[in-house]
Amino acid sequence: MKNFIKSFIGDKPFYKELLAVSLPIAIHQLLGGLVNLLDSAMISTWATANLAKAEIGTGAIMLANRYFMSANNITVMVAVAMSVFIAQFFGAKKKENMQRSFGIGIMMISILYFVFAMFGLIFAPQIIKFFATTRQDGALMIEHGTTYLRIILLSFIPLSLTTPIAFALRGTKKTLVPMFATLATATTNFVLNILFIYVLDLGIRGAAYSTLIARFIELSVILIYYLKEKPAFYGSIKQVFSFNKEEAKALLKYSVPTGLAQVITEATVIFMLFSYARIDAGNSTYISAVTISQSVVDLVVAFVGGMGVAASIMVGARLGADKLEEAKQNARWQLGYVAFMGVFSVIVMIAVIPLINSIYGFTADTQAILAVIMIVQALSLPFSFLATNIVFVTRSGGFAKSALLINNLPYLVIKIPLVVVFIFIAPDAFTTSAFYQTLFGNIAASDGLIIFVFILDRLVEVVRFIIGIIVYKKANWVQSFASKKEDKQLVHQ
Repeated sequence: MKNFIKSFIGDKPFYKELLAVSLPIAIHQLLGGLVNLLDSAMISTWATANLAKAEIGTGAIMLANRYFMSANNITVMVAVAMSVFIAQFFGAKKKENMQRSFGIGIMMISILYFVFAMFGLIFAPQIIKFFATTRQDGALMIEHGTTYLRIILLSFIPLSLTTPIAFALRGTKKTLVPMFATLATATTNFVLNILFIYVLDLGIRGAAYSTLIARFIELSVILIYYLKEKPAFYGSIKQVFSFNKEEAKALLKYSVPTGLAQVITEATVIFMLFSYARIDAGNSTYISAVTISQSVVDLVVAFVGGMGVAASIMVGARLGADKLEEAKQNARWQLGYVAFMGVFSVIVMIAVIPLINSIYGFTADTQAILAVIMIVQALSLPFSFLATNIVFVTRSGGFAKSALLINNLPYLVIKIPLVVVFIFIAPDAFTTSAFYQTLFGNIAASDGLIIFVFILDRLVEVVRFIIGIIVYKKANWVQSFASKKEDKQLVHQ
């Protein structure tokens, strides 16, 4: 047992490299999450004064951000695929391949952002209405959420360049630059929120303007670095876009399973939010509690989740250099580190519950539900982190189906069917049961139902972890595609 545990503990050079690669990524992702959370946090005081209830303003922004984040997360999967290629070509010292992979990434990412932006701009009211409460305050959520969404969707213009450059830099271990660019974004957003929301009294519209301007600042920082320092994948427009059809197909072939997996993941998140909004006619207390708790989890995942991208870079670079055994050892050490950070995150998330309640100024009912949901979220984090890291590790070697197996299979087979039963088909089956009377007999039926469904939701993370271990042990993910002689044989599914 002692030797088994020691096999997951790395040496000093490993942790030095790990922190050098993952810490800037983690801070970058944490700051990126803060940009989205800042608006909902800073609007609460304005919403209390102008909309009579903090939950309305916060809920409107969080619902709009759900579409924005889902669209962004799906598009980022193409950037992740691009960074895997660049990391392996970087390890193999193949500059022209890096340049062409970068060009393919820019093209595909820009197309996706354009499609999501146009869809969101056209159907913004319907998107917000899909999630919003059917109670009286739902009309205000739809009105302000639509306004906010239509403005922040313009952020996809700068992100069309920011995202591919940032992920390409990560693939070549230049992780500090994206971090500083996002720091500038978060700082700009915070300062402009004060000016636009409160000084100019623009409210939710002002919060959206702040975010949009901050995204252009982020692009400016990262673009200046790219043009001035000329990183390993830098090239002229002709060099970057000189890829052939076979190269584009290779990256697309790799991106499709990862992109499809992310589409299913985001669809599941959207379905869950839609389901929670159907409990008690879309009680804004529940909507706010669930969306805020998920945003806090996103921040924790962003910080620890830097490990996932680090896995793609560190393991991918070794695979690209044909150091297969070293890559396996590196992956195992990373899993040990993630397990430790998962346990640590449980403590942190539970500890910040009073702070979150203080920042948002919710009613006592919302605070009580939020506390329970955040505790349940926290307890699921170690399993979630390990499962996610295994996805990144196995994907770095070209096993692109890992996300479909680890993330989507338990969602489609377990989570969604159970939610359909307990929320849409037979909600009374739980609230009238002896089990409910034993555990939730002293609280309202709707409160007990949302807690029960949320527990089911989080228990699926344990199943994901178990499947992840099986994939890690059984799948053929330890392979190099950068060393192949023919570009069209880049990836083995």
